Amino acid sequence: MRVERFVFPIIRQVVARPRLADALFRWDRWGNQLGPDRYSWPYPGFERIRADGPVAWHRLYNSWFVTGYNEARELLSHPNAIVEPQRELLFEVPPYTKLSPRATEVVTQFLLLVDPPMHTRLRALVSRAFTPRQVERIRPAATAIVSDLLDAVADDPEPDLFTALCQPLPVQVISELIGVPRDRWAWLQECSSSMVKILNPFVAFDPLEVSETVADFDAYFRELAAERRAQPTEDLLSALVEAEADGDRLSEDELVSMVAFLLFAGYETTMGLIGTSLVALARHPEQRARLMAEPDLWSSAIEELVRWDPTVQSDPRSVSVDTEVGGVTIKAGQSINVFLGAVNRDPQVFSDPNELRLDRNEAPPLSFGHGIHYCIGASLARMELQAALDAVLDRFGAYTIDESRIEWVPSLVTRGPRVLPVRAVT
Repeated sequence: MRVERFVFPIIRQVVARPRLADALFRWDRWGNQLGPDRYSWPYPGFERIRADGPVAWHRLYNSWFVTGYNEARELLSHPNAIVEPQRELLFEVPPYTKLSPRATEVVTQFLLLVDPPMHTRLRALVSRAFTPRQVERIRPAATAIVSDLLDAVADDPEPDLFTALCQPLPVQVISELIGVPRDRWAWLQECSSSMVKILNPFVAFDPLEVSETVADFDAYFRELAAERRAQPTEDLLSALVEAEADGDRLSEDELVSMVAFLLFAGYETTMGLIGTSLVALARHPEQRARLMAEPDLWSSAIEELVRWDPTVQSDPRSVSVDTEVGGVTIKAGQSINVFLGAVNRDPQVFSDPNELRLDRNEAPPLSFGHGIHYCIGASLARMELQAALDAVLDRFGAYTIDESRIEWVPSLVTRGPRVLPVRAVT
């Protein structure tokens, strides 16, 4: 029995009790990595970990931690690096053990949770459907969705842009991409808010609620897929239904799981990325002013914002056999956490890494991962981010944010605000 089975429940208890966490980690050289600071601004804590080297072991967590950029690239693309042991560990502890068999099946087939050869097969099929052409097809629609969402709060002097923009935008854009009718968008956002809880292993969720949501989702998309088989359109669901590689196609169960993965992986990450980027530009008004004055900066600005404060902070792995990474030997089966937020601030790779520079032109950030598990929706997320920021800057100008009212998602895996009050300054 792996010791990590006992670690998850303990961490949940500690995360829910900040004073207990402070007491437990008072004398630890890394400080309290489970407290509220991890949600609001984790980067000083990452620097304490980096002081132990780019690949460091901590006995208390029974895990390796990677904070070096080159070491992260090496590990994430290493043929020995695998994800399925981490997935199996997760589904051995409550509340995951109480999910329905179908809910478990849907989630365990997510691309980010499977290794080759299954990953190779599924990735090949979805890549034939989720093409750059699909992203470009919905660019005008994404711009229109952003405009409609901001129109809805035009009379509010200080709207919460998390609720008004960050939260609904990714669901509506992916709905448009997949081909979900508008009258189902609100329902799909509710599904997303329920099912995405599975992606945060350190916060308990109601397995019955999630299982019921998956059942509704499963039934709806089987029906919609049948409609697309009978009458294909230009949308992504039609492309997934028709996708073929060497005579192979997605099964009905795999098709539903793939749609769920594309929706929910893109929901949480893009939602958080828009929010953290809005905060970053408010905190660095001189950089925001440059972006407003120099439209040619958009390409490098998006990459810098993706580097500066990524939504996905932890990318877990194991290795199938003893493997050397960054000069240390990781034993087969040991847990590894690649801290993407720290990796993107590696001073060996990025000059002045703790400065936001929208004209930065250095190594590509690893915010969307690296290797075979590189985020398949990265181009879609970048497109949504630019559409959202462009519209906010146009309407709100040199906006301000009341930092005292920002609330951050309480997650050790992802980052982003869940309350974001913005006031226009034009």
